[in-house]
Amino acid sequence: MRKSVLSYNMTTADATNPRGVVPVGRLFDFLGDAETEILILYDGVESLCISYEDMEFYEEVYVGDQLEFHAELESVGKTSRRVRGKTYKLATPAARLNIAGAKDGDMVWFDEPKLVMQSVGTFIVAKERQRGAQPDGIVHNPWRTLDK
Repeated sequence: MRKSVLSYNMTTADATNPRGVVPVGRLFDFLGDAETEILILYDGVESLCISYEDMEFYEEVYVGDQLEFHAELESVGKTSRRVRGKTYKLATPAARLNIAGAKDGDMVWFDEPKLVMQSVGTFIVAKERQRGAQPDGIVHNPWRTLDK
């Protein structure tokens, strides 16, 4: 498994201002979940994020926007993992686009997803904690004694 995708609709709990703009830090929370998932599937354990680089932001995200968070494992070292994260906006509330007659809950789905954010992260998984691939997403016998 080399890719993980998480879908989420931004809610009022995700915004911190009256305009409904979702802060970038909240987007990283969800992207971090997708990154964690891909590393659990690859190593059978969570990892430690040590850095982000090449962070780019292209468009604001608002309450009601439907997003997808993609994490793709780019390279694997003995203990380091390099993951590219991308966040796409799939749809937005019709009312935000000032569409006449739009009702609550009406969404405008884009023909092509819009890239709103991307980054590259470096993660560390200690050699003694690596359990190997978990292709079904289930960590079998998580309490077993790890070899050192």
